[in-house]
Amino acid sequence: MKIALLLASYALLAAGPAYAAPFCVNVTGMTPQCIYVDPASCQREAARQGGRCEANPTEFLTPAGGAPFCVVQSGNAVSCLYADRASCDAASKRVKGACIAAVPAPPPKPVIDPYILQRPY
Repeated sequence: MKIALLLASYALLAAGPAYAAPFCVNVTGMTPQCIYVDPASCQREAARQGGRCEANPTEFLTPAGGAPFCVVQSGNAVSCLYADRASCDAASKRVKGACIAAVPAPPPKPVIDPYILQRPY
């Protein structure tokens, strides 16, 4: 029974990225800790460790077309209105949220015309 429990816990740890949270604490020299669901708790822990709270790009995407920095509040309310990190940090402290860098949208896929004339040579 103990061996089965040990193997099950190992399988859950190995599958960690599949169950990642939307926010990560990133400290230089350490792997990102993607265990935060609430942006405010991510911001507090990042400040305590001397790192930054960042969005997990596989779990949380910021709206396209905004400024480079966003304030995220509880409930994942996002406002991407900040051109620099300093003003974003100040706003996130006022609303008890987190300042994250905007995740750029992927480039649009080219539209291929199926009826275009293609020569065989």
